[in-house]
Amino acid sequence: MTEPLVLVPGLQSDASSWLPLMERLGLHFPLIVPRGHQFSPSIAEMAETVARQSPDRFHLTGWSMGGYIAFEILRRWPERLISLTLIATTAAPETPDSRIRRREALDRARRQGLRDYQTVNLKNCLFDPEKYDRERLEAMVQASETLGYEALAIQTRAIMARPDSRSSLADCACPLTILAGEEDQIISVRHSREMHALVPNSQLHIIPDCGHCPPIEYPDLVAEKLTARLDAIENNDDAQLRLVQEAQS
Repeated sequence: MTEPLVLVPGLQSDASSWLPLMERLGLHFPLIVPRGHQFSPSIAEMAETVARQSPDRFHLTGWSMGGYIAFEILRRWPERLISLTLIATTAAPETPDSRIRRREALDRARRQGLRDYQTVNLKNCLFDPEKYDRERLEAMVQASETLGYEALAIQTRAIMARPDSRSSLADCACPLTILAGEEDQIISVRHSREMHALVPNSQLHIIPDCGHCPPIEYPDLVAEKLTARLDAIENNDDAQLRLVQEAQS
């Protein structure tokens, strides 16, 4: 039986950010995108909200802020995870410089309004913004507006207060896959390499000509890698896992 795949989105995002990937992964796995965690005041409470909406055992994928939530789930309920996939995220805590940038971003969102702020923010997250379906991007802007400024402020404060998760990640016992865009200007690809070094038997995929949004920028490639990896895990096929790793390295 194929186990569910839980997809946790990033900052000020909902299921709309996962749609290109869901159209592909939904052919292979039951999918769950949690709701409501965006209004929880800490990463720990966000993780509790996600855990309540997840089955007893599941594959977990966290993108950006979703990765921070995934670390908390790994820390508190490791026995529930069949596998963990981290996309464009970091296990390191917030730096002083990052806190300053986040406060400045919140101020811009308040002054400009969420529509203008998120439109610019999405362009900064993509390696080549002109390549992508404007209707898809508009859906993400609308999702941000629906969540509202207060949700953005709550999430931002939670991100700034998040713990260092590197030691928890180093103890990860389930299969770990890490994906990152080589041109990510939001979370440097060096953080993905650091996470890979913490878990040497993990798989690391660096995608060329890709920014902070691999599920949007390269949905076919991301779906292909995840499907092959998770199928091998589901089948408990060590030989297939090795072949997948060799083919995708």
